Amino acid sequence: MPGTDSPSPADARTRRAERLAVARALQAAPLAWAAIDACPAWVALPKAEQDLLAAHAGAWWLAASLRACIDGKRLQRVCDLLGEQRLTALRDAPLVARAEVLGHMPRPTLPPADELAPHLLACGRALLAWSLPPAVRGPALRHLGWPATQGGDTSAFVTYADWAQRSIAATLADSAPTPTAGALPDTPADDDEAMAPTVSLNARIDPIAT
Repeated sequence: MPGTDSPSPADARTRRAERLAVARALQAAPLAWAAIDACPAWVALPKAEQDLLAAHAGAWWLAASLRACIDGKRLQRVCDLLGEQRLTALRDAPLVARAEVLGHMPRPTLPPADELAPHLLACGRALLAWSLPPAVRGPALRHLGWPATQGGDTSAFVTYADWAQRSIAATLADSAPTPTAGALPDTPADDDEAMAPTVSLNARIDPIAT
């Protein structure tokens, strides 16, 4: 029926507010409205919410590894970061089990427990950076304070493109987890270059046999 797909007035207002927030965040870049409209709303979130969103995205990207993990220390780090409910939901998600059986997702080796929080953050940032439209990627990364190399080696995302997209969709479908004091490392912009190389997206991939 005509008009059934039209957004509600509330949805339209929300979308306009999101576009305005993105436009303000990226005002230093001379972008057309079409480019701003294509930019995801998370770009304009406060830093703490962006970091938690990135960590959540990193967890979804590494879902097969987290699902197979039996190391209590590693799992506790993720619980501290995202909450037990989110970790349990991710590990038990039929979407994850199906993709793993079909070999449609990576299974990288997890770093030690003490390095897991920054690793999830870096993986998630790289994934989110990769997902940005090319027209806004540069300005958005500059606004975020993420290095241009944040999404440098995207070969793993290309290889597992369907899972990369599903990871982003699953992350954005859920509300950002409430920031936990001390859960995320302090990562000022000047330290991002040092963090980026820790994302071994390609070298650590262990293909799953079908």
